[in-house]
Amino acid sequence: MPSRSKRYLQLTEKYVWAVSKVFDAVAGISLLAVMFLVVLNIILRAFFKSPILGTYEFVGFLTSLAVGLALAHCALKNGHIAVGFLVAKLPERVRACIDGLTNITAAVFFVFCSWHMLDYAQSFAASGEVGLTTRIPFFPFVYGLAASLGLLCLVLILRAVEMMGMAVRR
Repeated sequence: MPSRSKRYLQLTEKYVWAVSKVFDAVAGISLLAVMFLVVLNIILRAFFKSPILGTYEFVGFLTSLAVGLALAHCALKNGHIAVGFLVAKLPERVRACIDGLTNITAAVFFVFCSWHMLDYAQSFAASGEVGLTTRIPFFPFVYGLAASLGLLCLVLILRAVEMMGMAVRR
């Protein structure tokens, strides 16, 4: 029977996977919306001389969501590029330690990024700043990015624990 901490780790990983899949699906929908919006705007502008007002703002909002919300899922799938030709020559245990430390360092960095993004979103919410054309408030999108960075932190911490566990077991 697995220990209590291992069960908590497995349960946490299960929930992180589930939330990251939802975030990734929303990112995909955002990207589809950007493509649809741009194509529709081009067609309306070319044939009817009537573009969609605020297309530039909508594309910016949706693209920020598409990129931000896909980060955690990409990290879970190890989809990021890693340059490891020097580390690849080291023993597997040392590589696992280096990967664990790299993930911890990245998690600390993204904790600060998420924290500052939350602060930034709160300042937007307090000031009531909105897009010039669409009058859509900025803060929900910034909160979404803060949440996605927080989820990325959880993924990096889970990866670090996994790598450290591999280093100890080997």
